[in-house]
Amino acid sequence: MFDMHFFELHTARTFVKHRRTGELLMRSFAPTPFEQEWIEKAQALKPILAERARGLDEDGGWPEENFKLLTEQGFMKLAVPRQYGGAGSDDAGFSFACNAVLEVIASVCGNTAWALQAQFHCIGLIAHLGNEEQKTRILGDVAETGARLSSCGSEVRPPKTNVTAVGADGKLSFESDLTPVEGGFLANGNKGFTTMGAAAKYLLFWALAPGTSDTDHGVCLVVIEQPNSGIEFLKDWEEAAAIRASASGMAKFSNIFVPWKNVIGQPGDFNQIHNYTFEIAYTTIALGCAQGMYDIARETVAERPFLQKDDTIMYALGEMSTQIESTRALWWRAQWLYDQKDWGKAAFTTLQALHASKETALDVSRAVVDVVGTRAMFKWNPIQRLIRDARMVTLHTRESLIMRTVAQQLLKNEYFPKAKYGSKLPAGARKTWDELSKAWEELGLVK
Repeated sequence: MFDMHFFELHTARTFVKHRRTGELLMRSFAPTPFEQEWIEKAQALKPILAERARGLDEDGGWPEENFKLLTEQGFMKLAVPRQYGGAGSDDAGFSFACNAVLEVIASVCGNTAWALQAQFHCIGLIAHLGNEEQKTRILGDVAETGARLSSCGSEVRPPKTNVTAVGADGKLSFESDLTPVEGGFLANGNKGFTTMGAAAKYLLFWALAPGTSDTDHGVCLVVIEQPNSGIEFLKDWEEAAAIRASASGMAKFSNIFVPWKNVIGQPGDFNQIHNYTFEIAYTTIALGCAQGMYDIARETVAERPFLQKDDTIMYALGEMSTQIESTRALWWRAQWLYDQKDWGKAAFTTLQALHASKETALDVSRAVVDVVGTRAMFKWNPIQRLIRDARMVTLHTRESLIMRTVAQQLLKNEYFPKAKYGSKLPAGARKTWDELSKAWEELGLVK
């Protein structure tokens, strides 16, 4: 039995500490006052977002009015650290508060939640990999004006079947091109799943640094500002069956000049020194969809007493609740590990939480229809939309890759934060931009 002695405040959270060893054993399940404030602010917006959700699903496009509302309510500042004008912590877009807000919003509108997680992710990347000038300029703009960001990394193009987006080992790869020129680069490439791209001011364009051949050594991010005549957003996302109003279609980048001031960090930084992963937000969105479906089922049974006499329905209601709470506890543990800066275990537990949230979303999708009955399949009922949104989220990264990554780490007893994306390189194995630049000059690629 654990010998627990006292509670202490640590990184804005309450933990139980072992009396003899000093080991931090667990976090309180009560959000801090700051976190609770933002959760309640998100919950207050649910009726408005829910009322607009069907129209967004049917019309597609982009949730402009929702993002104006989120900006007015300060949610754009939530991911920006305070020193750059925001309301957030050094965790930036990967904080507990940000992920808890995503779960709440996803319970009524998957479109808005999915677009907001893209914003939070990009803010986190700038906050953790950018230099002071970039953070002051870009994050300051977000805090002051609500400027939007989009990650343009994936090269999966849904209508195409012969596009290489992953290597033979299942890891991310890029065919996009950065050509070194005087003062910077020319960016060319085709990107898919550019969530919020057409509505964003800053686009994070992912590629391999010239002179490198894999993401561990060379993955890099550059900022492309809009408007820009070299970017063409293609009309293809209208064919999507879910998350239809997130502007997640394809984009073509043609000969776009990127100055050195918009190059974020060193080649390979995302894999080698960036300790956060995107998967924890995907976990909370899938969980939020499940919570939204469950809430409708619970209300249906509460309003129809004769259903409460059906043991099968009551069992299903209890089982859904149990799965949701168990999954939430797992992502909270992952978040706690991030707070402890136990980066490898945090990312590992996040993959477990993501798997659990996908299974929960799928199980709830099946059970909720049986509980609610035929009404669940009418368009006026949010359940059928939440089912589609949840299914779309569960398809982000194949489960075989996620579970293989989990199993490999268990067998090796080694936990690397970016195990899903690559492997840890020995010190000195990477080349800096300065070193690569000298090679380009010797080859005559740039003056």
